[in-house]
Amino acid sequence: MFQVNPRRTVYDVCIIGSGAGGGTAAKVLTEGGLSVVMLEAGPRLNPDTDFKEHVWPYQLPHRGAGVGGLNQNFGEFLAPNGFWDIEGEPYTTAPGSAFRWFRSRIEGGRTNHWGRIALRFGPADFLPHSTDGVGDDWPITYEELAPYYDKVEAYIGVFGSKENVPNAPDGIFQPPPKPRCTETLVKKACDKLHITCIPSRMAILTKALNERDACHYCAQCGRGCRTASNFSSSQVMIPPAAATGRLTMIPNAMAREIIINDQGKAEAVSYIDKTTRGEQKVYARSVVVAGSACESARILLNSKSQRFPNGAANSSGAVGRYLTDSVGSDLAGYFPQLENFPVHNHDGVGGMHMYMPWWRFGKKNEFLRGYHIEFGGGRDMPGVGSFQYVCDEHEGYGASLKQACRKSYGCFIGFSGRG
Repeated sequence: MFQVNPRRTVYDVCIIGSGAGGGTAAKVLTEGGLSVVMLEAGPRLNPDTDFKEHVWPYQLPHRGAGVGGLNQNFGEFLAPNGFWDIEGEPYTTAPGSAFRWFRSRIEGGRTNHWGRIALRFGPADFLPHSTDGVGDDWPITYEELAPYYDKVEAYIGVFGSKENVPNAPDGIFQPPPKPRCTETLVKKACDKLHITCIPSRMAILTKALNERDACHYCAQCGRGCRTASNFSSSQVMIPPAAATGRLTMIPNAMAREIIINDQGKAEAVSYIDKTTRGEQKVYARSVVVAGSACESARILLNSKSQRFPNGAANSSGAVGRYLTDSVGSDLAGYFPQLENFPVHNHDGVGGMHMYMPWWRFGKKNEFLRGYHIEFGGGRDMPGVGSFQYVCDEHEGYGASLKQACRKSYGCFIGFSGRG
């Protein structure tokens, strides 16, 4: 054990980051009796003032479009706060690289505005080399991880249906919402073409759970959810951790490095107080690094010591290397059969009610593995630019322009292939 000043607070665990990993670790560790300090690079979150799911476009300064700039990447509606570029946090990319890094600096991190698509990895995902000869097999199997999937799904709430689709494992599901008009149309086409199309699996409540209300189908999940009907670490994991009295959160604390003692053990975390720009230290017996892929790598590489000259947990030299991203393709189509459809509320969750899992595992394809397909459309809430294509193609104004907009409203369905 390292020696400490008896007047210095030493926590059992320091967690860096308050998103999906950090929030879950905080809940489990505090409920297990440990004292935890959490470093969050952004401010605390207040759903009543920070979330905008019920705000109308006319209530915002620029009708929801924003005015551009570093901190207006997604207009004025996105749940706080997700940025491609953050002032004061520059980063560089290699020549010819177009990689962009999406970040969130607030309690709960990117779980405040993620897509809530909660799919399990399947057995083949853990054994890629054994399955198709490419890549490396994981040191763990799906069967070993499955009980933890069960535990998480049962606690956070994930809707779906049991379908026995190869490599798309079933889980602990709440009832899925009914298909909407556009989804029914796509489902009929899929059945005709023998393409698997099933209810999606999303971390949104369709039944009340753990004092959280079921989704009220405002379909604005990306703006945040004051009823906590969709999953975010800020509303589902951190509150029960705080309720134990064993969680201390330090906001606006940008972790710099993990301090390693002479025995090669983590002793403290150095962080920058963003409000004062002064350096501080917090002491703990263990450290959980949960700051997302890029931030976690930065912290580990910064954590150099005599014993670890290349950074903590980096004896392989692989930390910060081999970064990759999900790839995919998108397209959208106009469906004339939806023209002049009776006016109706496009009720549902803020996302897809159905999806097409990759169902051809084990078959010979032009490329290995494949994509699942996410799709959606219909009468979403119009926003700035929703009818720009009409203005580009329709010559007119006044009543004739409005009629053209009404005719095409809700007639598009988009498809996204995701790996």
